[in-house]
Amino acid sequence: MNQKSGSSPASDAQEFDVVIIGGGVNGTAALRELARAGYAVLLVEAEDLGAGASGRSSRMLHCGLRYLETPNPVWNALRHPIRFARALGMARDAMTARAELSQDTDVGTRPIELSFPIWRDGPFPRWQLDAGLRLLQLIGPSVPSLDRTIRDADAARAHPIGRNLRNQDALRGMVSFREYLFSAPERLCIDNALDAEAYGAKLRLMTRAELRGRDGSGLWRMALDGPEGNTEILARAVLNMAGSWADEVGNFGKRLIRGTKGAHIILRLPDGFANRGIATVHRGGHPFYGLPLGDDRFYFGPTETLFEGDARNAHADADDVAFLLAEANYLLPGLGLTRNHIEQCWAGVRPLTEDPDRPMGARERRVHDLAPQGFENVLAMTAGPVMSLRSAGRRMLSEVSARIGPPPPRATISLRGVSQASQNPVEYAVTHEHAPDLYSVLTRRTGAIWQGLISGEDAARVADTVAPLFGWSSAEKDHQVAAFLARQETEFCAPSDHRR
Repeated sequence: MNQKSGSSPASDAQEFDVVIIGGGVNGTAALRELARAGYAVLLVEAEDLGAGASGRSSRMLHCGLRYLETPNPVWNALRHPIRFARALGMARDAMTARAELSQDTDVGTRPIELSFPIWRDGPFPRWQLDAGLRLLQLIGPSVPSLDRTIRDADAARAHPIGRNLRNQDALRGMVSFREYLFSAPERLCIDNALDAEAYGAKLRLMTRAELRGRDGSGLWRMALDGPEGNTEILARAVLNMAGSWADEVGNFGKRLIRGTKGAHIILRLPDGFANRGIATVHRGGHPFYGLPLGDDRFYFGPTETLFEGDARNAHADADDVAFLLAEANYLLPGLGLTRNHIEQCWAGVRPLTEDPDRPMGARERRVHDLAPQGFENVLAMTAGPVMSLRSAGRRMLSEVSARIGPPPPRATISLRGVSQASQNPVEYAVTHEHAPDLYSVLTRRTGAIWQGLISGEDAARVADTVAPLFGWSSAEKDHQVAAFLARQETEFCAPSDHRR
């Protein structure tokens, strides 16, 4: 979408202080902060809330230890002090986010025990992991505790995960600590948006935005194309929070995003794996996790491969599944996993920062001021992980206020208290949570897809419930069911699976 010149905007074009493009965790976090501060703000999302990387993440609220994982850590810190300082800052931010989100009762998280096995030929010695956790305790909040546990070889082999590990004779021990998982990352996007809406923010879902240049008073003219028709609006500032699609928002003269795909497989493991996870580095040199999805479902991942093209088309392909199953069996040969154990898959594209010095993209969150490219008061954010959404929202509030000043005085907004207690969850998804279609009801709003693949009969029953709320005809209802099943097969079934 290129910046365009043109005629003056229509006199009745609605004006906003800020327009946010992108309904992922960072876009909705910024929406929440700006709305609470009193700005008139609009969020425009081309699809649905949490439709991109946010809803397809690895679901980890991690402590930041991975930022400190490097061979020869002391030598690398001395040789690359700036890089080490960045890693330390990212680790501190991760600990802060871990403390903030894990103790917020409005955010769905759960604690697990995460264990790093230590082998004689392993990538990290026990002292390094222990030192890394101690360093995290020094630079981060003390609550919640990391609950660090150091096990020797015998204790590791007696652990429910340890007894299934590879190369038992070379096992030197296990380092375990308390980690957290998000119950439903996509719910963060939805809840942020609903909170912001209660403070007066506006939402336009299934809508595309195009920057059309600035008017005589310096406001950005933007064309919106969505279910509400083609309209033009004005904005004092624009936040490009479109994640994997940030480069499509405008012709900025530089590339913002480098995408890498992360795929996962879901299967069932023995009872001893409930609320326990395992972390290591796979044979390709990247982090590899096995994490509990529920009491008896477990997932392995992620992959780390460059991704070009439309992130909407990202899915776990046959190579991804073969790689993940091979690494899971290499790590835990005692489980004897086969292709038939795999129940579901998913994949997403990480919107990392384009960096010529890093072919796989830079992971540090960056805010790009696009004024030098001719886009004054247009900002973009890249590489903002799910767990840092709160600080991302506060950062964008600070950036906006520095450029356009504090919000003008406005009438006090009356918050809308809406209770879900008396309404069916699938109905509530439509009436209060802006679900645009059946797929969104069964995935991002209710999370039903994460309990297992959904049959055609069950999808049809839900469609029967929501059809009157959407105003669907019988033909449209059938279309919605067919569309859901087709997307489920592509996005959640292992390749060659045709289970409905």
